[in-house]
Amino acid sequence: MDMKVSLIDFLKSGSFGPVSIGMSKDKVLSLLGEPSTDNDLGETGSILIYAWYELFFSHQDELYSIQNDNYEPSDRSTYYFKNDKFEIDSWFLNEEENQSIEDISAILDRSDLKYTIIDYYERAAIKLNSGVVIDFDDEENDDGIQELLGVRYWPHNEIT
Repeated sequence: MDMKVSLIDFLKSGSFGPVSIGMSKDKVLSLLGEPSTDNDLGETGSILIYAWYELFFSHQDELYSIQNDNYEPSDRSTYYFKNDKFEIDSWFLNEEENQSIEDISAILDRSDLKYTIIDYYERAAIKLNSGVVIDFDDEENDDGIQELLGVRYWPHNEIT
């Protein structure tokens, strides 16, 4: 294994390890190796999935989005991945249940990461200075918490 892809670095930069927006699918595959899934989305492009980190490519073969919005604390395969090229350090995407926006804000504060709370499709979310968004469920669970859904970076679909 050559490298670790760190969630904290993704939040800081919007880059998924050595992978950044605009790269070709072949370049990403050469850097990250075999994904869990490689799906052709027809006219809209394709998607590489490592655990549930989804890398979306346009029909022009250009990476335009990186996200994991399928995070499930009880299912490690939704946030942890390892192959012969890299391993994901998933940081706060872990087995801890019921992580709220307040919990994640406290983690970011301790890590000295700058962010704002935004209205994201009519629900509260955290937006890092890099443009990466940490998203939460729009409905409260049985414990009264709007649970962490995951992270996403869609720089050409900016929400302020």
